[in-house]
Amino acid sequence: MTVRTIGAVLAALTLMVPQTIRADRDGDRRDGRDGNDRDCRDRDQFEHNTKTPLGLVGVVLVPGKPITSADIAWVDPGTERYYFADRSNAGVDVIDAEDHLWVARVAGMAGPLPSGGGTAATNGPGPNGVLVTPNRRLWAGDGNSTVQVADVDPDSPSYLSIVKTISTAIAACDTATPPGSGPVGHWCGRADELGYDPKDHVILIANNAPLSPTKICPTVANPTAHCLIDPYATFISAKPPYAVLGTISFAGAGGLEQPLWDSALGRFWITVPGPAGGNPLLVRIDPQTMKADKTYTFNCASLVGAPSASITGVALAPYQHLLVSACGFPITLNALTGNVLQVIKGVGGGDEVWFNPGDGRFYVTGPLDGVAGNVQQLGVIDAEHSALLQTISEVRGKNPAAFPEDNHVFTIVQITAAIAAGTAPDDSVCNTRFGFKGTGCVAVFRHGGADAEEGR
Repeated sequence: MTVRTIGAVLAALTLMVPQTIRADRDGDRRDGRDGNDRDCRDRDQFEHNTKTPLGLVGVVLVPGKPITSADIAWVDPGTERYYFADRSNAGVDVIDAEDHLWVARVAGMAGPLPSGGGTAATNGPGPNGVLVTPNRRLWAGDGNSTVQVADVDPDSPSYLSIVKTISTAIAACDTATPPGSGPVGHWCGRADELGYDPKDHVILIANNAPLSPTKICPTVANPTAHCLIDPYATFISAKPPYAVLGTISFAGAGGLEQPLWDSALGRFWITVPGPAGGNPLLVRIDPQTMKADKTYTFNCASLVGAPSASITGVALAPYQHLLVSACGFPITLNALTGNVLQVIKGVGGGDEVWFNPGDGRFYVTGPLDGVAGNVQQLGVIDAEHSALLQTISEVRGKNPAAFPEDNHVFTIVQITAAIAAGTAPDDSVCNTRFGFKGTGCVAVFRHGGADAEEGR
């Protein structure tokens, strides 16, 4: 594929419609050549994709408000769509992963609401975590401890509609008491990141920062702040009517992050930040008993030379190789033993990490060399050998996801409110590389891209 010229798109920037600067589709894709010829070209392209560096080839714009608040992304091979949690526009954006065009938005979610206020409108932002199940249902963690289930089957009469809203609130943080008649009721916070068990048809979703309805832990900034209670995750049946099956709590944890299904083991993994001064954990959960059956601890002081309680994303490759974003870096380990394979220090560990089976690579975003303040990078890691292959400068990019059919990689480029308002310079790749100022965008990378040589 080659990069299309962009002059016409730049001229059309003022139109309030979805725009993209993108890679061309293969010129002979629909030229009538026989299937054997196509298979040979596909094999050649696969070899090319797995052996050449990655480069930025374009960006996708989304309509509506600038992207100043966004969260997790997901690529679904079944629908050939890329989905990302666009809090700025209170929904999940849907992008054609092949043609790099904005398609639609699943609307009606919380948006960038505050947390810790005790009401449905101050009980956390959303959407947060997103994924799509094989029956073309989008699951999204949302504000006010809710999970939204939406139809993303383009052939369905309910396409893009939310078909179910499920509560993950529990009594320990939600008294359901209306204001004025006792403690205000809604303190469980947002329903955050989630994973899917296709064997048992179970969703596991985290409530990462629930609060006590009654206990106050004052701070200088907020003398009436409510105290944190143990974070918890909720098991939900992925079959209608989407019943809540149970919960699991994590005593003393400093939060709760990404659940991940491991089909070989028949277990969920979930990343668990430590308390202040503690170590982060990776916990394995049996979906049948809804209990933890194994825990790995990351001693950050030993692993990276500095204490940390931080852990966020997790991804799984063949041979039970896991990559976690922990202690500020990408770390690979053996899921069977917990033995750390490599601490990768050339790039920091961001929020979401991704494994692409199409090219055998892990993808992560973080500052160069893991040093706060350095230029943000997209890191490319050989999943089999735990080797950092490349970093690519990408100011304000985050949360990578890849489409295995063509090995294109997407990241969310999120700008600040000041950039969107024009009171701060726009240093994002949306503007510096493509001239889209104050909008944010989705960046698109491919192997052998025009600027692949810029990656180190």
